[in-house]
Amino acid sequence: MGRPLVPPVVLASTFAFDDTAGMAASVPGKGQVPEPGDPLYTRWSNPTARAVEERIAALEGAEGAWVTGSGMGAIHTALMVGHVLRAGPMLVQNEVYGGTSELVDGVFPLLAVDVHRAPVDGLVRAAGTLSPTTILAELPSNPLLRVVDLAALRAAAPGATIIVDATFATPLNCRPLDHGADVVVHSASKYLGGHHDLVAGVLSTSGERLRLAWRLRKLFGPTLDPAACYRLWRGLETLDLRVRHQNASGRAIAARLAEHPRVLRVHHTSRPDHPDHAVAARLLSAGGGVLSFDFDGSAAALSDRLERFRVAPSLGGAHSLVTWPNAVTHAGLSPQEQAAAGLGGGLVRLALGLEDVDSLWSDLTQALDQSGT
Repeated sequence: MGRPLVPPVVLASTFAFDDTAGMAASVPGKGQVPEPGDPLYTRWSNPTARAVEERIAALEGAEGAWVTGSGMGAIHTALMVGHVLRAGPMLVQNEVYGGTSELVDGVFPLLAVDVHRAPVDGLVRAAGTLSPTTILAELPSNPLLRVVDLAALRAAAPGATIIVDATFATPLNCRPLDHGADVVVHSASKYLGGHHDLVAGVLSTSGERLRLAWRLRKLFGPTLDPAACYRLWRGLETLDLRVRHQNASGRAIAARLAEHPRVLRVHHTSRPDHPDHAVAARLLSAGGGVLSFDFDGSAAALSDRLERFRVAPSLGGAHSLVTWPNAVTHAGLSPQEQAAAGLGGGLVRLALGLEDVDSLWSDLTQALDQSGT
Protein backbone atom coordinates (compact mmCIF):
# COMPACT_ATOMS: atom_id res chain seq x y z
CA MET A 1 0.00 0.00 0.00
CA GLY A 2 1.37 3.38 -0.98
CA ARG A 3 1.90 6.15 1.53
CA PRO A 4 2.38 9.91 1.09
CA LEU A 5 5.91 11.04 0.37
CA VAL A 6 5.35 14.18 2.44
CA PRO A 7 3.32 14.46 5.65
CA PRO A 8 -0.34 15.42 5.17
CA VAL A 9 -1.38 18.81 6.53
CA VAL A 10 -3.87 17.92 9.26
CA LEU A 11 -5.76 21.15 9.90
CA ALA A 12 -8.16 19.66 12.45
CA SER A 13 -8.20 21.42 15.81
CA THR A 14 -9.78 18.38 17.45
CA PHE A 15 -9.92 14.64 16.76
CA ALA A 16 -12.95 12.33 16.93
CA PHE A 17 -13.07 8.83 18.45
CA ASP A 18 -15.30 5.82 17.99
CA ASP A 19 -16.37 5.91 21.63
CA THR A 20 -15.69 7.59 24.96
CA ALA A 21 -13.34 4.83 26.05
CA GLY A 22 -11.14 5.48 23.02
CA MET A 23 -11.01 9.21 23.76
CA ALA A 24 -10.24 8.63 27.42
CA ALA A 25 -7.41 6.28 26.48
CA SER A 26 -5.79 9.01 24.36
CA VAL A 27 -5.51 11.44 27.29
CA PRO A 28 -1.92 11.18 28.58
CA GLY A 29 -1.37 10.42 32.23
CA LYS A 30 0.35 12.82 34.59
CA GLY A 31 3.92 13.40 33.51
CA GLN A 32 3.35 11.67 30.15
CA VAL A 33 3.13 13.04 26.62
CA PRO A 34 0.66 11.99 23.90
CA GLU A 35 1.48 8.93 21.84
CA PRO A 36 2.52 9.91 18.27
CA GLY A 37 -0.33 8.06 16.59
CA ASP A 38 -3.05 9.11 19.00
CA PRO A 39 -3.77 12.86 18.72
CA LEU A 40 -6.53 14.40 20.79
CA TYR A 41 -6.38 18.18 20.33
CA THR A 42 -3.94 20.21 18.24
CA ARG A 43 -2.77 22.37 21.16
CA TRP A 44 -1.59 19.07 22.67
CA SER A 45 -0.43 17.19 19.58
CA ASN A 46 -0.95 17.18 15.82
CA PRO A 47 0.25 14.64 13.20
CA THR A 48 1.83 17.32 10.99
CA ALA A 49 3.61 18.83 13.97
CA ARG A 50 4.83 15.43 15.13
CA ALA A 51 6.33 14.72 11.70
CA VAL A 52 8.51 17.82 11.81
CA GLU A 53 9.30 17.40 15.53
CA GLU A 54 10.61 13.88 14.99
CA ARG A 55 12.79 15.10 12.14
CA ILE A 56 14.30 17.96 14.16
CA ALA A 57 14.90 15.73 17.18
CA ALA A 58 16.88 13.36 14.95
CA LEU A 59 18.96 16.28 13.63
CA GLU A 60 19.73 17.47 17.17
CA GLY A 61 20.40 14.03 18.66
CA ALA A 62 17.58 14.60 21.17
CA GLU A 63 14.91 12.29 22.52
CA GLY A 64 12.25 14.66 21.27
CA ALA A 65 11.37 18.16 20.11
CA TRP A 66 8.37 20.50 20.36
CA VAL A 67 7.57 23.19 17.81
CA THR A 68 6.20 26.54 18.95
CA GLY A 69 4.57 29.56 17.36
CA SER A 70 7.84 31.55 17.35
CA GLY A 71 11.45 31.44 18.46
CA MET A 72 10.51 33.52 21.50
CA GLY A 73 7.91 30.90 22.38
CA ALA A 74 10.66 28.27 22.39
CA ILE A 75 13.04 30.40 24.47
CA HIS A 76 10.36 31.30 27.02
CA THR A 77 9.30 27.66 27.37
CA ALA A 78 12.92 26.50 27.72
CA LEU A 79 13.68 29.07 30.42
CA MET A 80 10.56 28.07 32.32
CA VAL A 81 11.57 24.41 32.09
CA GLY A 82 14.85 25.23 33.79
CA HIS A 83 13.22 27.37 36.45
CA VAL A 84 10.33 25.00 37.20
CA LEU A 85 12.65 22.00 37.34
CA ARG A 86 14.84 23.70 39.92
CA ALA A 87 14.23 27.25 41.09
CA GLY A 88 17.27 29.40 41.63
CA PRO A 89 19.46 32.05 40.00
CA MET A 90 19.19 32.40 36.21
CA LEU A 91 22.33 33.30 34.28
CA VAL A 92 21.97 34.77 30.79
CA GLN A 93 24.71 35.68 28.35
CA ASN A 94 24.85 39.41 27.59
CA GLU A 95 25.22 38.87 23.86
CA VAL A 96 21.78 37.52 22.97
CA TYR A 97 18.90 38.53 20.71
CA GLY A 98 17.21 41.77 21.78
CA GLY A 99 13.86 40.07 22.39
CA THR A 100 15.54 37.57 24.69
CA SER A 101 17.12 40.40 26.69
CA GLU A 102 13.76 42.11 27.00
CA LEU A 103 12.22 38.87 28.31
CA VAL A 104 14.90 38.07 30.91
CA ASP A 105 15.46 41.66 32.05
CA GLY A 106 11.89 42.96 31.92
CA VAL A 107 9.62 39.98 32.63
CA PHE A 108 11.35 37.28 34.65
CA PRO A 109 12.28 39.66 37.51
CA LEU A 110 8.55 40.41 37.85
CA LEU A 111 8.14 36.70 38.58
CA ALA A 112 10.72 36.96 41.38
CA VAL A 113 13.38 35.19 39.30
CA ASP A 114 16.92 36.25 40.25
CA VAL A 115 18.39 37.06 36.82
CA HIS A 116 22.11 37.67 36.31
CA ARG A 117 23.85 38.71 33.08
CA ALA A 118 27.44 38.08 32.03
CA PRO A 119 29.42 38.62 28.82
CA VAL A 120 30.54 35.61 26.85
CA ASP A 121 34.10 36.09 28.13
CA GLY A 122 32.87 35.96 31.73
CA LEU A 123 30.02 33.46 31.41
CA VAL A 124 31.99 30.43 32.62
CA ARG A 125 33.41 32.36 35.56
CA ALA A 126 29.94 33.64 36.51
CA ALA A 127 28.52 30.12 36.29
CA GLY A 128 31.10 28.88 38.78
CA THR A 129 30.50 31.79 41.15
CA LEU A 130 26.70 32.11 41.12
CA SER A 131 25.73 28.42 41.07
CA PRO A 132 22.82 29.14 38.70
CA THR A 133 20.09 26.56 38.14
CA THR A 134 19.36 27.80 34.59
CA ILE A 135 21.84 29.17 32.04
CA LEU A 136 21.06 30.60 28.62
CA ALA A 137 23.73 31.07 25.96
CA GLU A 138 23.55 32.02 22.29
CA LEU A 139 25.92 30.29 19.87
CA PRO A 140 27.09 32.03 17.78
CA SER A 141 25.80 35.29 19.22
CA ASN A 142 24.04 38.13 17.43
CA PRO A 143 25.64 40.19 15.90
CA LEU A 144 29.35 39.67 16.71
CA LEU A 145 29.30 35.87 16.37
CA ARG A 146 30.77 35.18 19.81
CA VAL A 147 31.04 31.53 20.91
CA VAL A 148 31.10 30.30 24.51
CA ASP A 149 33.01 27.15 25.45
CA LEU A 150 30.13 24.76 26.25
CA ALA A 151 32.34 22.09 27.80
CA ALA A 152 33.83 24.62 30.22
CA LEU A 153 30.36 25.98 30.98
CA ARG A 154 29.12 22.47 31.75
CA ALA A 155 32.06 21.83 34.07
CA ALA A 156 31.46 25.10 35.90
CA ALA A 157 27.76 24.41 36.47
CA PRO A 158 27.23 20.63 36.52
CA GLY A 159 23.74 20.83 38.03
CA ALA A 160 22.32 23.64 35.89
CA THR A 161 19.94 23.35 32.96
CA ILE A 162 22.03 24.76 30.11
CA ILE A 163 19.95 26.15 27.25
CA VAL A 164 21.59 27.10 23.95
CA ASP A 165 19.99 29.23 21.28
CA ALA A 166 21.69 27.76 18.20
CA THR A 167 19.67 29.59 15.56
CA PHE A 168 22.78 30.95 13.82
CA ALA A 169 24.54 27.57 13.86
CA THR A 170 21.75 25.22 12.74
CA PRO A 171 22.01 21.53 13.73
CA LEU A 172 24.35 21.04 10.77
CA ASN A 173 27.07 23.35 12.09
CA CYS A 174 26.68 22.51 15.78
CA ARG A 175 24.68 20.12 17.98
CA PRO A 176 24.92 21.70 21.45
CA LEU A 177 23.50 18.61 23.14
CA ASP A 178 26.67 16.77 22.11
CA HIS A 179 28.77 19.36 23.99
CA GLY A 180 27.04 19.47 27.36
CA ALA A 181 23.86 21.48 26.77
CA ASP A 182 20.52 20.18 28.07
CA VAL A 183 18.14 22.07 25.80
CA VAL A 184 18.64 23.58 22.34
CA VAL A 185 16.27 26.12 20.83
CA HIS A 186 15.95 27.69 17.40
CA SER A 187 14.01 30.44 15.80
CA ALA A 188 12.81 28.08 13.08
CA SER A 189 11.72 31.15 11.10
CA LYS A 190 15.37 31.38 10.08
CA TYR A 191 17.54 28.58 8.65
CA LEU A 192 15.26 25.65 9.48
CA GLY A 193 12.35 27.13 7.52
CA GLY A 194 14.68 28.84 5.08
CA HIS A 195 12.23 30.74 2.87
CA HIS A 196 11.07 33.78 4.89
CA ASP A 197 7.51 32.48 4.83
CA LEU A 198 6.82 31.28 8.38
CA VAL A 199 7.30 32.27 12.01
CA ALA A 200 8.13 29.30 14.24
CA GLY A 201 10.34 28.04 17.03
CA VAL A 202 11.51 24.65 18.24
CA LEU A 203 12.86 23.23 21.49
CA SER A 204 14.78 19.92 21.62
CA THR A 205 15.71 18.01 24.76
CA SER A 206 15.32 14.68 26.54
CA GLY A 207 13.99 12.98 29.66
CA GLU A 208 12.17 14.94 32.34
CA ARG A 209 12.85 18.23 30.57
CA LEU A 210 11.12 16.95 27.43
CA ARG A 211 7.99 15.96 29.36
CA LEU A 212 7.93 19.22 31.30
CA ALA A 213 8.41 21.26 28.11
CA TRP A 214 5.39 19.54 26.54
CA ARG A 215 3.28 20.28 29.59
CA LEU A 216 4.31 23.94 29.67
CA ARG A 217 3.71 24.33 25.94
CA LYS A 218 0.26 22.81 26.39
CA LEU A 219 -0.53 25.25 29.20
CA PHE A 220 1.11 28.39 27.77
CA GLY A 221 -0.39 27.62 24.37
CA PRO A 222 2.31 28.69 21.84
CA THR A 223 1.05 26.10 19.33
CA LEU A 224 2.38 26.17 15.78
CA ASP A 225 -0.32 26.03 13.11
CA PRO A 226 -0.27 22.74 11.12
CA ALA A 227 0.11 24.60 7.81
CA ALA A 228 3.22 26.31 9.17
CA CYS A 229 4.42 22.93 10.47
CA TYR A 230 4.30 21.65 6.91
CA ARG A 231 6.26 24.64 5.57
CA LEU A 232 8.86 23.99 8.25
CA TRP A 233 9.04 20.31 7.26
CA ARG A 234 9.44 21.36 3.63
CA GLY A 235 12.24 23.76 4.55
CA LEU A 236 14.13 20.95 6.26
CA GLU A 237 14.15 19.06 2.95
CA THR A 238 16.75 21.51 1.61
CA LEU A 239 18.46 22.51 4.86
CA ASP A 240 21.71 20.69 4.09
CA LEU A 241 22.02 22.15 0.58
CA ARG A 242 21.18 25.67 1.72
CA VAL A 243 23.46 25.71 4.76
CA ARG A 244 26.41 24.29 2.83
CA HIS A 245 26.05 27.09 0.26
CA GLN A 246 25.64 29.77 2.92
CA ASN A 247 28.62 28.44 4.89
CA ALA A 248 30.80 28.75 1.79
CA SER A 249 29.46 32.21 1.00
CA GLY A 250 30.02 33.38 4.57
CA ARG A 251 33.64 32.30 4.54
CA ALA A 252 34.28 33.85 1.11
CA ILE A 253 32.61 37.19 1.85
CA ALA A 254 34.34 37.43 5.24
CA ALA A 255 37.73 36.88 3.60
CA ARG A 256 37.09 39.50 0.92
CA LEU A 257 35.78 42.07 3.38
CA ALA A 258 38.89 41.64 5.51
CA GLU A 259 40.98 42.84 2.54
CA HIS A 260 38.83 45.88 1.71
CA PRO A 261 40.53 49.17 2.70
CA ARG A 262 37.37 50.67 4.20
CA VAL A 263 36.59 47.69 6.43
CA LEU A 264 38.00 47.97 9.93
CA ARG A 265 37.11 44.55 11.28
CA VAL A 266 35.19 41.45 10.21
CA HIS A 267 33.21 39.38 12.71
CA HIS A 268 33.03 35.77 11.52
CA THR A 269 34.39 32.70 13.30
CA SER A 270 36.33 31.61 10.21
CA ARG A 271 38.64 34.60 10.64
CA PRO A 272 41.85 33.86 12.62
CA ASP A 273 41.52 37.22 14.42
CA HIS A 274 38.05 36.41 15.75
CA PRO A 275 38.30 36.23 19.58
CA ASP A 276 36.62 32.80 19.66
CA HIS A 277 38.22 31.30 16.56
CA ALA A 278 39.82 28.42 18.50
CA VAL A 279 36.68 27.58 20.51
CA ALA A 280 34.55 27.77 17.36
CA ALA A 281 36.90 25.37 15.60
CA ARG A 282 36.07 22.78 18.28
CA LEU A 283 32.32 23.39 18.41
CA LEU A 284 31.33 24.43 14.90
CA SER A 285 31.83 22.57 11.66
CA ALA A 286 31.56 25.90 9.77
CA GLY A 287 31.21 29.60 10.50
CA GLY A 288 27.75 29.99 9.00
CA GLY A 289 26.12 32.42 6.63
CA VAL A 290 25.80 35.40 8.97
CA LEU A 291 28.62 37.87 9.52
CA SER A 292 29.06 41.46 10.58
CA PHE A 293 31.73 44.05 9.95
CA ASP A 294 32.78 47.52 11.06
CA PHE A 295 33.69 50.07 8.41
CA ASP A 296 34.67 53.74 8.39
CA GLY A 297 31.25 55.11 7.51
CA SER A 298 27.54 54.99 8.25
CA ALA A 299 25.91 51.56 8.41
CA ALA A 300 22.59 53.05 7.34
CA ALA A 301 24.11 54.80 4.33
CA LEU A 302 25.85 51.65 3.17
CA SER A 303 22.72 49.57 3.61
CA ASP A 304 20.68 52.01 1.53
CA ARG A 305 23.18 51.73 -1.35
CA LEU A 306 23.02 47.94 -1.56
CA GLU A 307 20.97 46.53 -4.43
CA ARG A 308 21.16 42.73 -4.13
CA PHE A 309 20.79 42.70 -0.35
CA ARG A 310 17.30 43.40 1.00
CA VAL A 311 17.01 45.69 4.02
CA ALA A 312 15.28 43.38 6.51
CA PRO A 313 15.74 42.13 10.11
CA SER A 314 16.07 38.38 9.67
CA LEU A 315 18.41 35.69 8.36
CA GLY A 316 18.68 32.14 7.10
CA GLY A 317 16.49 32.42 4.02
CA ALA A 318 16.99 32.35 0.28
CA HIS A 319 17.46 36.12 -0.02
CA SER A 320 20.50 37.98 1.30
CA LEU A 321 19.59 40.58 3.91
CA VAL A 322 21.33 43.54 5.53
CA THR A 323 20.61 45.31 8.78
CA TRP A 324 22.44 47.58 11.19
CA PRO A 325 22.21 46.30 14.78
CA ASN A 326 22.29 49.69 16.53
CA ALA A 327 18.99 50.72 14.98
CA VAL A 328 17.22 47.36 14.78
CA THR A 329 18.21 44.24 16.72
CA HIS A 330 19.84 46.18 19.58
CA ALA A 331 17.90 49.42 19.39
CA GLY A 332 16.71 48.90 22.98
CA LEU A 333 20.23 49.48 24.31
CA SER A 334 21.40 52.95 25.26
CA PRO A 335 24.30 54.45 23.25
CA GLN A 336 26.57 53.71 26.21
CA GLU A 337 25.38 50.08 26.36
CA GLN A 338 25.84 49.71 22.61
CA ALA A 339 29.39 51.03 22.84
CA ALA A 340 30.17 48.70 25.75
CA ALA A 341 28.88 45.78 23.69
CA GLY A 342 31.14 46.71 20.77
CA LEU A 343 28.30 47.91 18.56
CA GLY A 344 29.61 50.96 16.74
CA GLY A 345 27.78 53.18 14.25
CA GLY A 346 29.59 51.52 11.37
CA LEU A 347 28.59 47.97 12.28
CA VAL A 348 26.70 46.16 9.50
CA ARG A 349 25.20 42.67 9.73
CA LEU A 350 24.84 40.54 6.62
CA ALA A 351 22.71 37.41 6.35
CA LEU A 352 23.76 35.64 3.17
CA GLY A 353 21.18 33.86 1.05
CA LEU A 354 21.49 31.64 -1.98
CA GLU A 355 22.69 34.17 -4.55
CA ASP A 356 26.00 33.81 -6.35
CA VAL A 357 28.81 35.00 -4.08
CA ASP A 358 30.45 37.08 -6.81
CA SER A 359 27.26 39.05 -7.41
CA LEU A 360 26.95 39.71 -3.68
CA TRP A 361 30.56 40.85 -3.49
CA SER A 362 30.10 43.17 -6.47
CA ASP A 363 27.14 44.76 -4.70
CA LEU A 364 29.08 45.17 -1.45
CA THR A 365 32.08 46.77 -3.13
CA GLN A 366 30.01 49.34 -5.01
CA ALA A 367 28.19 50.28 -1.79
CA LEU A 368 31.42 50.49 0.20
CA ASP A 369 33.08 52.61 -2.44
CA GLN A 370 30.16 55.08 -2.60
CA SER A 371 29.24 55.39 1.07
CA GLY A 372 30.62 58.54 2.66
CA THR A 373 32.74 58.52 5.78
